[in-house]
Amino acid sequence: MRGIFPAGAAPVPIRAFRRPDLAALRARIAAIEYGAGAPGDAPGAAPLGAAEIDAALPGGGLARGAVHEIAGADNSAAGAGFAALAAARAAGDGGLALWCAREGDLYAPGLAAFGLDTARLIVARAA
Repeated sequence: MRGIFPAGAAPVPIRAFRRPDLAALRARIAAIEYGAGAPGDAPGAAPLGAAEIDAALPGGGLARGAVHEIAGADNSAAGAGFAALAAARAAGDGGLALWCAREGDLYAPGLAAFGLDTARLIVARAA
């Protein structure tokens, strides 16, 4: 530990966290990130509808009002379909979705098939 503390200063012992401390901290972080409520029923999370995936996501789904990046291994329609589903779930009823892409064309009927209302979609093309 030489060089970390100023000359003559002794390290301050750090109290070990107990499980209740960590649970309270996680609940507090979830409340900040997702609004009131516990993870899983937070109003700011949009479940994807796949129980195993939703259980692994903080808040039980994708955070609404946040930026999410979805990148596939290639430019196949599968990645775009998942992105459309995620955007539709995150936008909910009446919300907007922003779709940013460097290339590729979007097929409106295909997006609608995944539940994404193209009337509530903003598309941005970037270099």
